[in-house]
Amino acid sequence: MADNIADLILGGDPSTHLLQEAFAFDITLTKIRCAACNTVSCLGALAVDGGPVEALVKCADCGSDLMRATRTQRGCVLEMHGARHLYF
Repeated sequence: MADNIADLILGGDPSTHLLQEAFAFDITLTKIRCAACNTVSCLGALAVDGGPVEALVKCADCGSDLMRATRTQRGCVLEMHGARHLYF
């Protein structure tokens, strides 16, 4: 087994390292900026609606949809149409 996760990357593409850094964090500590009202909120402080196959995160200030996670037969899909940025 590899000691470093970077050793497991196929092809060693440097951009893959950036994606690993972006997605290897505690998402509840991430700040998210609403595209509609420009408010920045801590993702872990926002309410999540939905059920076992869908989660929807809305802006606490304006109520716009920020992020939607959906479980499909092929895997999970993350949509972020209402988020301008994630800060991690």
